[in-house]
Amino acid sequence: MLPIASIMLLIGPVSASEDDVVVFAAASTTNVVSALAKEFEKRTGFTVIPSFAGSGTLARQISEGAPADIMISANMEWLNYLDQAGFLGPESLMKIASNNLALVVPEGTPIPDPFEFEKLPSILGQGRLAIGNPAHVPAGNYAMAALQSLNLWDQLESQLVLLPNVRAVLALVERGEVPFAIIYETDMRLARNISLASIFPADSHPPIFYGMAKIKDNDGHSTSLFYDFVRSQDGQEIFRQFGFIAEGG
Repeated sequence: MLPIASIMLLIGPVSASEDDVVVFAAASTTNVVSALAKEFEKRTGFTVIPSFAGSGTLARQISEGAPADIMISANMEWLNYLDQAGFLGPESLMKIASNNLALVVPEGTPIPDPFEFEKLPSILGQGRLAIGNPAHVPAGNYAMAALQSLNLWDQLESQLVLLPNVRAVLALVERGEVPFAIIYETDMRLARNISLASIFPADSHPPIFYGMAKIKDNDGHSTSLFYDFVRSQDGQEIFRQFGFIAEGG
C-alpha cells in the first residue's frame, strides 16, 4: 500500500501523481478505508489518497469534476445518481458492506433497560437529538426513515440538530452537547465517552449498504488493483475487523 499521503476530513483540492489512487469515501468509513489504504500500500507500493466527507457532498464534487478515482458511499443512492448521470465506470458499481443504526447517549446517562423507542420523546424532554443532515448524509436518511417508521419524526423534528456528516454527530454527543444522537453501530468503536441506548430495528429503515465504484475514465492499473483489493477476501476481512458486515470476499 502506498503511504497514505493525506487523510482529509474535509474536502479540498487533491494533488496526486498519475499512479496514486484518489478515493472519495464516506466519513463513516474513515478508519476502515485508512486501514485498507495502509495494507494496500504495504502490498503494492501504490499510494492511496483518501478524502472523507458526507456521501452527498462527495457525489456532488465528483459530478463537478473533482479528481476522484474511486468512490465509497454510505448508501447506494448517491452512487446510483452518479451512475445514471454517466460518471461511473462501466459495471463497476457494487455493494461492499453493511451496517446497523444506533441511538447513543453521553457516557453515564441513565438509560431504561430495555429501551423503548416510543418513549424517546418523553425521555428527551426539551433536549436535542443530533443526526446527519438527510439532504446529503446517508446516516441522516436512515435516521429519518427509522424515526418516521417508529412514528417519532413529527414529534421530534423541531428538536433535531442536523449536521454535515456522521463524525460531526459523533463529536457533538461525545462532548455531551446533546443528550441523544443517531450514528452507525460501527462508529461506536471510534467513540469516546458515549454509551449505546439501543440499536434501531432492522425493519425500521432501508438496509444500510455501503457501495463502491470506479469513476469513469479514471481506471488506471493502481486504481483497478485497489478496487479489487477492497472486494477481495482480505479486504472484506478488514471491514469485519472494524465492525462492518462484509458483503463478500
